[in-house]
Amino acid sequence: MKILFAAPDRDLLECYKKILEEDIGETATAFDGTQVMTLLSNENFDVLILDRDIPRVDYRTVLERAESRKVPSVVLTDEPVGSALMTSEPLPCAWLPHPFTHGMLEDALRGVLETAATEENAVLGDAVINPGSFRIEGGPRLTLDEINVLKALASGGVSGIESPACVASINIKLNRSGSKTRIKYAAGKGFEAVTGDE
Repeated sequence: MKILFAAPDRDLLECYKKILEEDIGETATAFDGTQVMTLLSNENFDVLILDRDIPRVDYRTVLERAESRKVPSVVLTDEPVGSALMTSEPLPCAWLPHPFTHGMLEDALRGVLETAATEENAVLGDAVINPGSFRIEGGPRLTLDEINVLKALASGGVSGIESPACVASINIKLNRSGSKTRIKYAAGKGFEAVTGDE
């Protein structure tokens, strides 16, 4: 596995490079957006870890390049992850808010990589979720958290729904995709998918 880790803090980069190479795989680093863009153009990576505050090139431009190269991404952020971030475009495969632990970063990387390798679609009402591309078919990109919620609902479970922002962003994206399916809370039942006027 080959990881590209991009953050403006060189000490953080060196620390995580050692940890990631020991635990996961080869890790290249970049401390500004220009370096990231060059590396993405010239080398193949399995995943990108990108600090949202990367200098010189806006992180959204970097995400567009990564997506065009089919490199899944995890974005580190100082902002709380709410529906505004979760519905922004372009969207990373996962947001990881500061402060985070090494274990949280590894979990995000493994989750993103496992999901990117998924070939089987999930169906929720009239919406088809393609986990491997992190998208609702014919619609916008999804985060790992959103995919996990949609997969749980599609299999009849309601566990994993801890964030109202996640449910709100999923409903926005279902609407953008043209789906009539929505997630709503039913007293005594918890969250469930409904289609049409249910």
